[in-house]
Amino acid sequence: MTLRALTAKDRFIGKTVSAAIALALVCVPVRSVQASENSGVLPNASIALPLEPKSAADWLRRGIEKARKDDLEGAIAAFDQSIQLKRDYAPAYYNRGTTYANLGNRRSALADYTQVILLKPNNAYVRYDRGLLRAEAGDKQGAIEDFQQAATLFKQQLNGKWQERALNQLKQLQSL
Repeated sequence: MTLRALTAKDRFIGKTVSAAIALALVCVPVRSVQASENSGVLPNASIALPLEPKSAADWLRRGIEKARKDDLEGAIAAFDQSIQLKRDYAPAYYNRGTTYANLGNRRSALADYTQVILLKPNNAYVRYDRGLLRAEAGDKQGAIEDFQQAATLFKQQLNGKWQERALNQLKQLQSL
């Protein structure tokens, strides 16, 4: 049994944890974000963008909008600007990491997810997503560690649904 690889569409419109949950935990988006089975970066409605981004949050929203329009290089540039303005801005790292993953740049994606974990160590969703990427990369031990940590955090956060998902990923990896 193998783990299903994430596709670009999965990451941005709804088959995995994606940035919606990370944003809900560490950023206040323009529209409310709800974690659900079909959550994406943000709901399908457009984001209100300022004409000239001035803050890290403005650049983050611009990057998300560009990613939604499949301008992934433009999205990365916007997330870079967000990080330039606020070095400890976890949502920008998370979204840039997701965008890198969609471009096939797994190394940069993993680096950004790791940075989010350093900034927000109790974010179980980022650990889960990094576990998926590590599994795709063939880093079985790293993926196992991430899924174990994610399952523990989900349990502490009383999130049985995602705890079960992390445990299922863990079982799949351990059976390989």
